[in-house]
Amino acid sequence: MNENIVTTDIKQIKFEKFNKAFTIINVVIASLFTLLFLVLFILVESGLVRLVISGIWLISNVIWIFRGAEKKHFLRSTLSCIFIPVTIMMMSVMIAGVHSDSPWRYNLQLDYVKYYKSHVFKVAPEKLPDDISDYGFHFVATLGQGAGHSSVRFKASQDVIKAYEEEYSAKAIYTYPYSEFEHGYSIYVDEISPKASATWEDDKSLYIYSDTDFWAESTSATVYVTSATHNWNHPHSTAVIIDSEKNMIEFAQLG
Repeated sequence: MNENIVTTDIKQIKFEKFNKAFTIINVVIASLFTLLFLVLFILVESGLVRLVISGIWLISNVIWIFRGAEKKHFLRSTLSCIFIPVTIMMMSVMIAGVHSDSPWRYNLQLDYVKYYKSHVFKVAPEKLPDDISDYGFHFVATLGQGAGHSSVRFKASQDVIKAYEEEYSAKAIYTYPYSEFEHGYSIYVDEISPKASATWEDDKSLYIYSDTDFWAESTSATVYVTSATHNWNHPHSTAVIIDSEKNMIEFAQLG
């Protein structure tokens, strides 16, 4: 009888040691994931869901260490070690969108988009001008039938806006008033530019992305389209939208 008790005690001690060691390993892995997504969220303002999942995983394992070697804690720790990293990795394959109003993150966000996308944000300025306001950076990846977009918009000094207007009016293959775009996104061109491409011969539909909330106050904006693929189902375009009266500008890429 005593031998059975001793054997049981030894097994319990071994289980406790193994459970604690295994849970500590989980804490280390969860800490690394949490740190990674915390840095990503701080620098790029993306990955919040993954940060929350990693944080909950980390806190749960720390609690299980202090609660002891109960079998249910070991089972939970084991299941979390299997399913949570797999879930996070699957989420990381599908790039998370970015919605930011912090200009200091701009270059880091561009690098983030370049890392995940097969083509870069072609029309984005390499550097933001000084003393801008009403800044916004938006990125949504293309997924299935849904066309993604990249956009950066802001207000700047009149000299800066005029310089951009001079540059992109010369580069434009289409120039239209923004007010002519239905819902701020679509228009039909009169003739397809030789510098544009069309999937179907008579497809004159032209789609752009624009931050419609930003342009709601504008009545004199002009759209300078610098590249376009005419395709009503899978459109692609790059455009610069400028209102030189209100000193507003948006660099936008669709698809």
